[in-house]
Amino acid sequence: MTIDKNKLFESLFSDYKEKIYRLCYSYSNDNDTAKDLLQESFSKVWTHLDTFQNKSEYSTWIYRIAVNTCLNYLRSTKNKRVEFRDALPEMREEEIDVETQINHLYIAIKELEEIDRLLISMVLDDISYKEIGTILGISENNVGVKVHRIKKQLKDILTKMNPS
Repeated sequence: MTIDKNKLFESLFSDYKEKIYRLCYSYSNDNDTAKDLLQESFSKVWTHLDTFQNKSEYSTWIYRIAVNTCLNYLRSTKNKRVEFRDALPEMREEEIDVETQINHLYIAIKELEEIDRLLISMVLDDISYKEIGTILGISENNVGVKVHRIKKQLKDILTKMNPS
């Protein structure tokens, strides 16, 4: 373990920990679980850092590791999870503040299919369509089409949540 590896890892962790945490949170919707998934993801980054082949950007590689970690988590808990909806009080539009809107958005995102949650999480993290395509193994144009469909789904879900 060289000092260079340590410095590189520290730099990567510092640069990507917040985005990867948000990704993990979007899958788990739980702070503690998201932290565990973040830690597990970066543990894998550390373990495989020597084998990184420079075929992609570090960001793409790290996102791919985190996505696989989150998907494995979902698969392992799929049969164990008890799903419920947060009770949403009826509110007039002027009473809804930004934080409430963000919470509603995350609840709506939770309703999406796994791959759609992943994709929209990356869009919310300002990752380019090109990089998203590389991470998911689809074309940049296909990413755009999927994002358009996901936005429509989210709009429909949010409308059902708050029909006013």
